[in-house]
Amino acid sequence: MATNNNTKINLWYKQPARRWEEALPLGCGRLGAMVMGGVSRDDIFLNEDSIWSGKPTDRINKDAKKYLGRIRQLIREGKIPEAEKLSMMALSGTPNSERSYETAGNLAIFFDNEGEYTDYRRELDLGTGIVTASYKIGSTEYTRKCIASADYQVIAYHIEAGRSGSGDDSGLLNFSMRLERCHNRQDEIIYDDDEIGFHVTSDEGHPFAVKARVVTDGGSITSIGEHLVIEGARAATIFIDIHTSFYDKDYLKAGSDNLDRAAASGWDKILENNIKDFEDHFNTMSLKLSNVNAKDNALGGISKRELPTDERLEALKKGEEDPELFAIYFMYGRYLLFASSRGTCLPANLQGVWNNSMTPPWESKYTININAQMNYWIAESGNLSDCHMPFFELLKRVCENGKKTAEKMYGCRGSVAHHNTDIYADTAPQDHCISSTFWIMGEAWMATHIWEHYLYTGDRKFLEEYFYILDECVAFFKDFLIRNEEGKLVTSPSISPENVYIMNNGIRGCMCEAPTMDIEILTELLTDYIKAGQTLDIDEKKIKDAKDILADLPEIKIGRYGQIQEWLEDYDEQEPGHRHISHLYGVYPGTSISIDKTPELMKAARKTLERRLSYGGGHTGWSRAWIIGLYAHFMDGDKVYENLNALLCQSTFNNLMDSHPYGAGAIFQIDGNFGAAAAMLEMLVQGDGERFRLLPALPKQFSTGSVSGLCLRGGYELSMEWKDQKVTSYEIKRRENTSYDDTDKEIEVEVNGKKQVVKL
Repeated sequence: MATNNNTKINLWYKQPARRWEEALPLGCGRLGAMVMGGVSRDDIFLNEDSIWSGKPTDRINKDAKKYLGRIRQLIREGKIPEAEKLSMMALSGTPNSERSYETAGNLAIFFDNEGEYTDYRRELDLGTGIVTASYKIGSTEYTRKCIASADYQVIAYHIEAGRSGSGDDSGLLNFSMRLERCHNRQDEIIYDDDEIGFHVTSDEGHPFAVKARVVTDGGSITSIGEHLVIEGARAATIFIDIHTSFYDKDYLKAGSDNLDRAAASGWDKILENNIKDFEDHFNTMSLKLSNVNAKDNALGGISKRELPTDERLEALKKGEEDPELFAIYFMYGRYLLFASSRGTCLPANLQGVWNNSMTPPWESKYTININAQMNYWIAESGNLSDCHMPFFELLKRVCENGKKTAEKMYGCRGSVAHHNTDIYADTAPQDHCISSTFWIMGEAWMATHIWEHYLYTGDRKFLEEYFYILDECVAFFKDFLIRNEEGKLVTSPSISPENVYIMNNGIRGCMCEAPTMDIEILTELLTDYIKAGQTLDIDEKKIKDAKDILADLPEIKIGRYGQIQEWLEDYDEQEPGHRHISHLYGVYPGTSISIDKTPELMKAARKTLERRLSYGGGHTGWSRAWIIGLYAHFMDGDKVYENLNALLCQSTFNNLMDSHPYGAGAIFQIDGNFGAAAAMLEMLVQGDGERFRLLPALPKQFSTGSVSGLCLRGGYELSMEWKDQKVTSYEIKRRENTSYDDTDKEIEVEVNGKKQVVKL
């Protein structure tokens, strides 16, 4: 059910985007677009989520199983350099890298505008998914609107010119357009009277076609070479279709049929459907933040909400408070997931669905040692459960391939994936990188999302459908774990992503037995498995086996600095300010370490984070987002705000997309947006389905506000208002469409420091 929100939530600017990282994003899951909003030339950068390099291949190293025992022995004997050298040869994938996500191209539009333009405004309305650019030249007003339609699976770009009233044709549209792809990455140009496009078949990935068709109100359309020329039109709509053989064997026909359908329906109908789609499925949640105690709620006598987004961000960097900007940033995080992960599509990758390169950093694939999982932390609590489903569809394919990897590499039953996967759900080790490659917990971490989705939805059919994946993951570790010298069950070989330790003899290493993160993920996986198994009444022996493994895992240790040890040994770190904080997984997003259950470990966890930050940690957007969530669980609102503020001021482009340091500059990587949005909800409420704590870590800068449509574990939904950091009213109710069937349920709610028992 849509949440009533009378305040328009938007990003807006007084000038066109100067580079791709300033463009405004649109998406409908499978398709994505970045709209520049230029005046004499506009570019719409295009993406389709199944355009990747290469074909599927078996990358499993044929010598892995042969040398596994020797590698384990070398690690046990402390001969780490030897173990790592042998692993590089015997365990690395062959070839060592998976496939790369690629751009679909861009539509370049050239307008015959003469004269200086005024009154320019570029805007993304988060509540409708419409990008608008408007300006005047003389007395003529030009307006362009662009959407990514989920119903019609097209990018639709509509242009109008307001008549000047002078009796001449200055109010008419004259423009030309062509489709491009990285200068020469096209094979065949497609053109017709009202349509242009190109066809790509020469790459080893899935062949595809990009097409653009124009429908005008008046005027003429002429095709000249690879251009379409539009003259004298009162209005025009460009429909852009991208189809690949990944989804449609006859993708050329599918694309043509899709354009026929869109053109027949027309702009008005497609726009109407798009607005309703957002109203029904995205506007299910609202968040308002303010600080009535702030000394200055305006900038230069102008309300901040009257300022463009880039100027608000710049003011924040200069020390101004702007709670509303953080609320916009939160809704933007939800918007990006809604735009990049819904319907029949692949899950959001390192860039969601937006990429303008043939060779993006880290191939823009799925890094499953945190990044892909972080993309979906906002899905359940942020009232976007359906957006989680593409993640689970990929997980199914990962599990199937992981069975082959488990057997061929390790001689184990069950299923395993390492720290990356791609469009083909590849599960073999990725890269020649000691600090990340040889980690066997990727699928296990992904699988914990199964129980999380069930906790929020109560969807027993979903749990029944996906339980086998939990079963396969547990089966793998039944075979893979070995006993250490203390008799504990440990992973070997493994690493703590992506850090390096220093042994007492000065030798540096990565490979080890049972890094702390492995123990914490296994604890989560096994606990989820046991609870899911009990819910579904599976074989008691399987549950007992899981409990036995759980009981035999090593304990989490506290080191000489009062910190949680990252490894079983209390090693120093080569990079104590490392971006990964892997050993705090148990605090968040895991659940094994908490103030209520393990106060001593929680104290050590905070010490761990403070030590990381004292050495410069948190310098990437996604790492800072993780830190915000951790401080929320430490119930420190001041630190939550400090790190949220740092994220926006240091790791955010002007279009509010997350920036990641890369070389001498920065690149877009989406996990910081998703992770920070999820962490903001952790500052508002925390709970396990039976007990909830309201406003556990609310910053004083957000002292007054409200939230509605916030989803809770147990199948609940929270609406709440607060003032002066105190809850003034709240309601917890059953979510619509939840599958939970218990009635007269009682839950415990801590409100303003006092516990209440609430009967639903």
